[in-house]
Amino acid sequence: MNVYKPTRWRVFAGVWIQSLFTSATAFFSLFSLPLCNRFNWSSSDFSMAYTIYMFIYCAVGFLGGILAEKLQPRVAIYIGLALFSGGWILTGYANTIPFLYIVYGVIAGAGAGMIYPACLPTALKWFPDKSGSISGLVQAGAACGPFIMSPIAQMLIDNFGPQTACKILGVVFLIGIGLVAWMIIPCPDGWVPEGWVPSKSQSQELRAKDYNIPQMVKKPVFWVMLFMFIFANAAGTMMVSATSPIAQNQIGLSAMTAALCVSLMTLFNMFGRISFGFIYDKLKGWNSLILVLLINGLSMLMLTIAHSYVYFIICIALVGFSFGGLLVVFAPMVKIIFGSKYYNRNYGLIFIGYGIGAFVGPKISASFYDASGSYVIGYIGSAILAALAILLVIVAKKMVVKMNSYD
Repeated sequence: MNVYKPTRWRVFAGVWIQSLFTSATAFFSLFSLPLCNRFNWSSSDFSMAYTIYMFIYCAVGFLGGILAEKLQPRVAIYIGLALFSGGWILTGYANTIPFLYIVYGVIAGAGAGMIYPACLPTALKWFPDKSGSISGLVQAGAACGPFIMSPIAQMLIDNFGPQTACKILGVVFLIGIGLVAWMIIPCPDGWVPEGWVPSKSQSQELRAKDYNIPQMVKKPVFWVMLFMFIFANAAGTMMVSATSPIAQNQIGLSAMTAALCVSLMTLFNMFGRISFGFIYDKLKGWNSLILVLLINGLSMLMLTIAHSYVYFIICIALVGFSFGGLLVVFAPMVKIIFGSKYYNRNYGLIFIGYGIGAFVGPKISASFYDASGSYVIGYIGSAILAALAILLVIVAKKMVVKMNSYD
């Protein structure tokens, strides 16, 4: 394959655009009231569809990674796209909760889960000289999706109804992602940018031993990193999932102002994704990961004494900023530890930790609030999880040094 200078930027553009479309599904809550009112569903039953979606999304990632490596990234993307867009179109025909769980939760979730590990790891392979900044920019594209697509989705719901809106969006996703999938091609083994002189740490990364999934799961550091990812994501989602009720119950804000707080935290989340990409390239992986978790833990402790609006905004800005940086920093770390050859599938497998953390975190936060009537215990629990994650990062770093010395 002939590799020209614009090739990797074409890959980046394709990955960024697909990220914008697939992440836009975060606006699914817009369909809650219209569909619940139409079919007399409870909001809790409806929200379970998104929980199933996220679980399946994370669980099938390694399959997309395997397809991307054995065939082509675009093959995995097209298969995932058929499921993703098909699931959205079929959601437009859902008139029962079980059918909604199948078409949106399972089918659309599996499609998105196959697309993600075929894209981000492929892009990072093309940019060994700037893994952090590219990871940050791609993840920022994911944050832009809901901003851009939410008003469009709401307009479709208002004008055509929720079911027709789902069908239209399914077609939009099919066309939008389908048009850019051809741009995402695999990076040749051993390829580096022309004229690039890697630093000492970058040279070590390029020489990292390649582990496939059976070899990777036998390494203790895999399990340490998996649990670190679970703890870190649970710590973040304990707050992120409850921003609006916290703003109203703890700070005494109106529902409209609480919604503004959610938007502000989302904005800082996007800013954190971009910033930590460049921070990663300066501080490198382990230090960046510790910084993400340190900011997250401190912001949670700050929330225990949050009573004023301005102070609360500062707290949620730090929460959004740090939580946005987590995926950005973690993604290239998998390649550093386990090599680039099987990066797509390895990242897809370890990404399961994200799903577990996202499922457990909100449940813990809600349980603490129901038991005590306060969010303070949840903040402290989140800070403890962040501290445990930092300890696991330190342990993992030592294990990697030892593992590389043996290899």
